[in-house]
Amino acid sequence: MLKSVAFSLLLLLLLLSAPAAWSQPGPRSRAPGPADKPPWPPTRTGIVEPLRAPATGYAPSLFNRVLDALVIDLEKGPILPLPIAEVSKDLGLNIGVMPVWAVWNAQKTGVDYVMAPSVSYNENLGATFGYKQYFFPDEKSIIMFRGSVSRRVENEAYFWFYRPGVLNSDARFSLDIVHRVTGKPSFYGYGNDSLKSDKANYAILKEGEEFTASLPVMKHLFVELNHSLYRQQAQEGPVRGVPQVSALYPADYAAAEKARLFHANRLSILYDDTDHPFLPKIGTLASFSILYSAKALGSDYNYRTYNAEFKHYYNYKGRGRFVTALRYQLQFQRGDELPFYAQIQLGETTGLRMAGDGRFTDRGKIVINLEERITLSRVPYLKFLREIEIAPFIDAGAVFSDPSDFSTGDLRYGPGLSLRLLLRPQVVAAADLAFGSEGTNTIVRVGYPF
Repeated sequence: MLKSVAFSLLLLLLLLSAPAAWSQPGPRSRAPGPADKPPWPPTRTGIVEPLRAPATGYAPSLFNRVLDALVIDLEKGPILPLPIAEVSKDLGLNIGVMPVWAVWNAQKTGVDYVMAPSVSYNENLGATFGYKQYFFPDEKSIIMFRGSVSRRVENEAYFWFYRPGVLNSDARFSLDIVHRVTGKPSFYGYGNDSLKSDKANYAILKEGEEFTASLPVMKHLFVELNHSLYRQQAQEGPVRGVPQVSALYPADYAAAEKARLFHANRLSILYDDTDHPFLPKIGTLASFSILYSAKALGSDYNYRTYNAEFKHYYNYKGRGRFVTALRYQLQFQRGDELPFYAQIQLGETTGLRMAGDGRFTDRGKIVINLEERITLSRVPYLKFLREIEIAPFIDAGAVFSDPSDFSTGDLRYGPGLSLRLLLRPQVVAAADLAFGSEGTNTIVRVGYPF
């Protein structure tokens, strides 16, 4: 708990110091007249265009200057040694270092790729060695390799490819290939009334592939086809001092410890007029999907998952400094009863940041997230545009056995504050501090759910 509070205070100090650094004294203020009003951007292009280059009116913050002081300039490209300091509700304190090396292309006019080896230590996992490599073919495409191995339980090998604008059209394709064993999640029993004191740890093996094709129907409207084939299996977890699922929930563990095959196809109708697939500042993304899995197609289960999701990004006055991000999701399953790890979950990485991973489990959930993303500074960094944001947020969510069982009184609320570092065109790193009925939680992650 003391470690969590210390981390939270450090995060708060960074947040308070950043605005102080860019709020520079200026000329004496006077009453604005009609000529002083900035012209309203007449079109969507006018709104988005100022975000593509360093904006005026921003000055480097203290956080910018700290990052700049840490950079090591080499002939092949600069290295930024980033500290790893994360207090997980599930695994506890994780400390280490991750040097990020941006390698110049042959002409030294831009970055060819980014490498990020890492080493960290956690009392439950022991030492963990990791490696990430990112290639950026263009401003909206990404190729990523990621691998890691821990002293206890965890290991991962992951490949991800995303490519929009295929064949000079609006079609988009992505491919995931993964082998992963993680001991982070926990199981607390089923339903909204499950107790924190009933927490049990486990590890989950997941390996397989997933392919997605988004095909344009008309402007901003897509039909999305997704195929996935995964083998999953529950195993003994690494967390000391917490009961194992096998001991606390023997019947559920018996149904989950055997490797199971999940072969599924998903059909989605998607509306997307956002300005960027990973770092949107304006626009709406709405989707409705049905996932179908059948024993006749090689799966171990017959089931369907229905999902409706809505995301909207409101850009205040079209200037990019204040962006309101809203997300709503309704999801539920029908069909065979699945192992607990394959049922719908609500927690740290699934919409409710104050809670640990897998905190609530059932056949359906509703999630609402609201953030106000405030840009403090925007400066060039390597070939990227670096932005620093703070984002007060509130999460609300609940699980249910059937949508008809849901009541607004079931919602759990978790307000908090996020510090976001954006390296355009594709990368966002965030440090979140969330609190609520589940206590305080701190999360450090690369990538963001919305």
